[in-house]
Amino acid sequence: MRFLKNIFALLLIPAIGAAGCVLVKYLLYFAGFAKNQYISFWVGIVCYIVFQIAFYKPMRIYVFGHELSHAIVGILSGAKIKKFKVGKEFGSVVLTKNNICIALAPYFFPIYTFAIIIIYIFLVWFIDIKNFYDYFLFIVAFSIAFHVALTIYVLVTKQPDLKIYGVFFSFVIIFAVNILMFTIITALVFPNEVNLKKVSLQIFVNIINTYKSICSGVLEVWLEFQKMK
Repeated sequence: MRFLKNIFALLLIPAIGAAGCVLVKYLLYFAGFAKNQYISFWVGIVCYIVFQIAFYKPMRIYVFGHELSHAIVGILSGAKIKKFKVGKEFGSVVLTKNNICIALAPYFFPIYTFAIIIIYIFLVWFIDIKNFYDYFLFIVAFSIAFHVALTIYVLVTKQPDLKIYGVFFSFVIIFAVNILMFTIITALVFPNEVNLKKVSLQIFVNIINTYKSICSGVLEVWLEFQKMK
C-alpha cells in the first residue's frame, strides 16, 4: 500500500510544479508589477523574517495553532478530542480517530492567516474599514511568513505526523495542498486582482499541458529506443 502511495506521489510532482508556476507568476506580479499599492504585504513578510532572526521563534504560539489545526480538522472529520496539550516547544492532541487530513493539517493549513482573513471579511460586512486594508495586508503577510518559516523548521525535526502515511508521500501532499491553500488566500486577500476561477482554470490548463509534454517526451524516447533495436 505504501508503495502505491509513493507511486501516486511521484506522479503528482509534475502537477505540483505546474500549479506552483502559476502561483509564483501571480506573486511575481505583486512583487514587481503592482507598483506600490501592495507594498505593505511584502513589508509584513520581511518584518516577520527579521523578527525571527533577530529575536526568537514564537514556538508556543505556533504549537498552539499546530495542535488546534489537528483538533479542528479532527472535529470536522467526526472525531472527539480526548486530550489537548500545548508546551513551549511541543504539544499533543489525542483524538478518537485519525486520517491523512487530520495528521497533516498543521502543515498546509495556516490557521492564523485564515482567522485574520475571516475576521477582516466579517468586519467589512458591518464597518467601513477599507482605509485599514494596508494594515490587513501587513498582518496577513506577517502570519503567512510565520506559518511558512516555522512549518519548515518543524518539518526538518522529523515530525512523527509524517511517518503515519510515509514521509515522501506526506511531503508531496503537503506541497500540493499548500499551493491550493495559498492560491485561495491570494484570491481572498487580493480580490480585485485575482479571480479564483480564472486562476484555477490556468492551473488546470498548465497541469494538463505539463502531463501532455511529459507523455510526448516519453513517447518520443520510446520510439527512438525502438528504432535502435
